[in-house]
Amino acid sequence: MRMSPGGRMRRTVAVLAFTLLSGTLVLGQDAGAVILTYQRNFVRSSLATKLELLKEAGKSGGSEMGPLYDTALSFVLDNAGLLGDDAQLRDLALLAVRKAGEVGQARSAGDIWSVFQVYKSDSELRAAAVLAYARTGTGQPTTVADLSGFLASQNSLFRSGLQPDYPAFEATLEALGLLGDPSSYQVLFASYVAAPTPTVRTKAAAALSKLKGDLRAYLEEVIAKGAALEKTAALELGFASPALGSEDQGRLAEAALASSLDWKGDSPVEQAAMRKLRLASVRQIGALHWQRAAPLAIRHFRLLLGDYQDGKGAEEDLLDAITCLGAMGSSDAALALSLYLQLINGQTEQGKPYDQALLLGVIRALGSLGDKVAFDYLLYIGYLQYPEAIKDAAKEALQDLKW
Repeated sequence: MRMSPGGRMRRTVAVLAFTLLSGTLVLGQDAGAVILTYQRNFVRSSLATKLELLKEAGKSGGSEMGPLYDTALSFVLDNAGLLGDDAQLRDLALLAVRKAGEVGQARSAGDIWSVFQVYKSDSELRAAAVLAYARTGTGQPTTVADLSGFLASQNSLFRSGLQPDYPAFEATLEALGLLGDPSSYQVLFASYVAAPTPTVRTKAAAALSKLKGDLRAYLEEVIAKGAALEKTAALELGFASPALGSEDQGRLAEAALASSLDWKGDSPVEQAAMRKLRLASVRQIGALHWQRAAPLAIRHFRLLLGDYQDGKGAEEDLLDAITCLGAMGSSDAALALSLYLQLINGQTEQGKPYDQALLLGVIRALGSLGDKVAFDYLLYIGYLQYPEAIKDAAKEALQDLKW
């Protein structure tokens, strides 16, 4: 049976690789001499054979094959201008970049980054080069700067309405996460905010969580000084990040609520963003029982109550504010809710309608707080024309009061 030229070539390369490595293992031949032989055969062979030789070396060798991959990278860079988009040269570049990245030798970093710059229209190769550059360039001051610069350019492309190089864009997010340098906070957060796709947002969040700096402190600074949309994104990221525990999240939510309550602006878009931030932070503060934020939660409740009474607020938002106060463990929170209950009772006594969901929310929140300041107002419910469900809830809350 006759073998094709390609098959004969692959068999010859495989035999060569086996012979060289066997010489090292069996005869004790110096590993440097073996690599040198690989490099000589690589230089002398055709482009197709070079590719097969690199494949075989990758199967058989480990980190000791680094010099061979460096030779392949140098060959690619020396001939890219002459051979242009040659498919075999491109495949050789991709394999050399990946293998050099696996070996992780610092001396390969410069050539890998040069390959990234040469192949501007090959997304797959550029994505592989970015990851390999991170693995080989760890600890080198230019690595983070180069990758951050590229990521910033992709953020700018998207903001200007142009299409970024998504594979390379996403690989850069992963690469900066691998490097973990805190100087990447700003550019990674910009990617998170811009986030042209859900995948980009997820990868940006994962990378930010891996940085060695203080993520909570960075996000708090964004909440304090950033634009309205950035503040909202910072809070969202803080609660999505596995790097932050409940205390960090509580502090973030408190900072977000303070910022949103103090914010003043005329832009409808920013107003909507800050309202969203305020409502989200209150839900988180309540869920975490972050009692340090009680004074802020009371301010928020009073603002929402005023909006609701003017017909501008939603029942759901006011109910969230009431639930949050019930988790604050604060006498001031109990007083604020008791006064609201007094108002509801007074209106009911006059025959005015009341919102049953809000009334039950107030009663249950007062029961959770257990503050005796609510006693008279809860007791009075039993004398008014409320349904039995309301009266039963009031009795339960009365039993929970602490004396």
